[in-house]
Amino acid sequence: MRKSHGIALVITLVSILVVGGVSALMFSRMLDEMRHSRDNTAVVQTLMLARGGANVAGALLTGPVRDRLQQVVNATSSTTNRWSYGGNSSGTRPDPATVASDLATVASQLQTEVNSLVCDLNPAPASSGATVRVRVYFTNTACAGSATYPSGVGLPTGVKLPSGRFVDGAPRGGTGQNNLQQYSLPFVMVAEAAQGIYQRNVVLQGEFRFPIGRSSFARYALFTNVHTARGGGDVWFTDRTLFDGPVHTNQYFRFYRSPWFGGEVTSAGCASPGASSCSGSVTPGARFMSSDGSRQTFIAESAMSPSASAPTYRGTQPTFTDGVSWNSSFVKLPDNDSRQRDAADDRGLRFTSNLYSLELYATDSNGNLLTRNSSGEWQPTATYQYIKACTSSSSCTEYRYADGPSKVLYRKSGSSWVAVQSNFNGVIYVDGSINRLRGPSRVPANSTNPDDAPPALAHFAEITIAARDDIRITRDLKYENPPCDSSPTRNTDGSVTRATCDDLEVNNILGIYAQGTSSDPADVLIGGGDASSGLRAPQNIAVQGVLMSSTGIVGVENYNDLSPSGDVHLLGGVIEYYYGAFGTFNPSTGAPTAGYGRKFTYDQRMLNGKAPPYFPTTELDEVGTPRVISFGQREQVY
Repeated sequence: MRKSHGIALVITLVSILVVGGVSALMFSRMLDEMRHSRDNTAVVQTLMLARGGANVAGALLTGPVRDRLQQVVNATSSTTNRWSYGGNSSGTRPDPATVASDLATVASQLQTEVNSLVCDLNPAPASSGATVRVRVYFTNTACAGSATYPSGVGLPTGVKLPSGRFVDGAPRGGTGQNNLQQYSLPFVMVAEAAQGIYQRNVVLQGEFRFPIGRSSFARYALFTNVHTARGGGDVWFTDRTLFDGPVHTNQYFRFYRSPWFGGEVTSAGCASPGASSCSGSVTPGARFMSSDGSRQTFIAESAMSPSASAPTYRGTQPTFTDGVSWNSSFVKLPDNDSRQRDAADDRGLRFTSNLYSLELYATDSNGNLLTRNSSGEWQPTATYQYIKACTSSSSCTEYRYADGPSKVLYRKSGSSWVAVQSNFNGVIYVDGSINRLRGPSRVPANSTNPDDAPPALAHFAEITIAARDDIRITRDLKYENPPCDSSPTRNTDGSVTRATCDDLEVNNILGIYAQGTSSDPADVLIGGGDASSGLRAPQNIAVQGVLMSSTGIVGVENYNDLSPSGDVHLLGGVIEYYYGAFGTFNPSTGAPTAGYGRKFTYDQRMLNGKAPPYFPTTELDEVGTPRVISFGQREQVY
């Protein structure tokens, strides 16, 4: 009996030990699985952070890096050769070896710019406790000089960068539209993430492709060669100044109180700009007047305080929301209009004498002007774009064309319409002056509200009007579909509300360009002549288009002799040799005393590369929207 009890006790104890051991083993395994699960989660999280860092760097490549590339291109691309990079070789493609050599210089300079953008960036969420670092290689070493990697970091082991190359495009030359050329810079992107003891990285290789074409003058909200009045009077930017697009002068600016700039501001710093280059000394900087008007002085870029990017002087502080450069390239204005004249001869309209008037208007299928419905919208949608050219008050010729790929231009002959041009290119050239450039009359005719003027340009119309001599605007020139519906506004607290431009895909666009000569400059003028002769523009005139004079001004005719006439509501930009006056105002009260005020809105489409057809271009290259092409992303241990 005792023996059987002893055996049972032993079995019980062994069972307890076995069960305890199994339980301990199971618990240990459970802890290991929990630990592994936690490890796996952390590894995945760290890998996702690295990939997120790569995504952030990719977004920078198509955004801020493009802006930095523009600066590099301005300094390195050829302004005279057939190819921006690749020399002046004949044929349909540039020399590959020369392209590779030229783009190596671009890559070196761009590397420095990219380092400043990404190398000290930690895009990890603040709450994650993680560190994410990104390096982008256009050369064999990245991030040299950064706080994170002062000596730089070489490419990962086994990774190589090929040479830059030409992708596609046409050589410069001829009288057609601006030819684009596309180039490619290979890159390597490394994104590393660390979260506690866990580390992961991803390596991505690809190409940074960027198109280059001659920059259109239409890209400027304001451009002056000499930033004074034609007679030499100083021009000051004040707290009434609101420009929401790129502003440039080949001279230097003058600032008083708190002018606001919503686009990039650049100046070449020439003391005496000539027609083709700086003819005097070059001193980067600007002139400042104290806010009480008691003092003014020129301040060189090197002496600006607290910094050259945000200078102040005795209460005067201009706002540069998109940056400022005091030492930019000189941008030469065109010295002839042969490109526009040749385009008009090719597939446009050319008039070989002065025009009494040139009128644009959008109509329905029956040739009637558009009318406004109860919501204030113009209806119906325009069918035709009309162009009416008059050599005298009683001798006129009408043309029209409809939307569509063929764009056949018709001339009215009696009661019929005769085709005179297929594929109309939108260029109208006048060998002389245009005394009255105008859209339809307001309804009613005595209205002081530009909203009452029917559209001059149909929604599909893309037109450039060029003349050898003066162009006088005497009535509203409006789009059927304007891209913007407000202007920049200064608020009571001093801040600025930007213009609302929500329709940047619309097509209608107008360019107005007067060439002239150095001895006989041509102006683009808001009419300030005899009202009975139709030479006087209405109050609060609306002009939607880009206005340009290569040798003269864009301004108001006889502005000092006119009673206050409201504002010029401009949607577009102004490019001029001298700064043209629009009116005068009481400096103490701000009340107008003569002429017109300025209510300018920049057409943001121009910043995206849109321009009126055959509008003048600069001799500088402009970078279009780049494409980032990835050849794959992988984890790499090194």
